[in-house]
Amino acid sequence: MAKLKLTEQQQAAVENRGGSLLVSAAAGSGKTKVLVERLFRYVTEDHCHIDDFLIITYTKAAAAELRSKIAAELSKRMAETPEDRHLRSQLLRVYQADIKTVDAFCTALLRENTHLLAQEGERYTLTPDFRVLDENDTKLLRQRVLT
Repeated sequence: MAKLKLTEQQQAAVENRGGSLLVSAAAGSGKTKVLVERLFRYVTEDHCHIDDFLIITYTKAAAAELRSKIAAELSKRMAETPEDRHLRSQLLRVYQADIKTVDAFCTALLRENTHLLAQEGERYTLTPDFRVLDENDTKLLRQRVLT
């Protein structure tokens, strides 16, 4: 990731330690850069691990791009400080980190907790082997229901 100078608002978002933070801005305005910098602030200053965080985005492409940018930034920082064992340990963790789409997060949450969804007397409301309908299945089901 090229070394870009952050704006005053971007720097404030990177440094904010008040918990959850919403960053809303136009495409190409540096949201990903802010997120990566914020993540690395926690990793380097607080010695957190990359896979301690949940990062949710809207598309698979955006999730893949974000993981790639985090890995690239990690590689860059490791090259700058090769003796940093904590940074080196993050190399495997970046591929285990929860960087996923909203629907992938919700699906994983449901799979892990199907046992909590059953009403009294029922064994399951939803089984752990459920699948999310693809577009074609959705059309077929919609047609069946409407007829």
